[in-house]
Amino acid sequence: MPNRLPYKIDPFRSAAHKMQLQGNFMLGDMQRLVPSLHSTEGEVTVDADFAMDEQDICVLKGQLKTSLTLQCQRCMEPFKYDIIDEFLSGIVQTEDEAEKLPEQYDPVIAIEGELALLDMIEDEIIIALPIVPMHDANKCKVKLPLEAGTTESNNPFNVISILRSKDDLKSKE
Repeated sequence: MPNRLPYKIDPFRSAAHKMQLQGNFMLGDMQRLVPSLHSTEGEVTVDADFAMDEQDICVLKGQLKTSLTLQCQRCMEPFKYDIIDEFLSGIVQTEDEAEKLPEQYDPVIAIEGELALLDMIEDEIIIALPIVPMHDANKCKVKLPLEAGTTESNNPFNVISILRSKDDLKSKE
């Protein structure tokens, strides 16, 4: 049975014990991500380490891997989109502390001493999504005019040049 990660965790205790996490979340459990997916089948694999850095900042460093099924916005067919993302987060308790974090850390706020680990991983995936999900142009069933190798003769904007040339003839008369 796959190793399921806890949805919430005490990051400060975990960092003090240099805890390592290895496990999975189900894609279907990520309610903000689900509307972007064609299918909720699958999981996210997370490999992460809690630690305290030299400035006594609670840090979560790791990597996530997943394969999503998205819907191509050109042909409307499903396609696989793989994400491998590394993250380095500084875990704090207030927004003031978040603003003071060194630049290399993405701030994550632990509310009442708990880190919403599922939400944090879901955020990382949402950020990694393409703006407009589409197959590679050479794999998509729909070919756009410029991709299909259009020529001057079948260019729909040729009508404008024809109309202009007629206007030029009228003005010369």
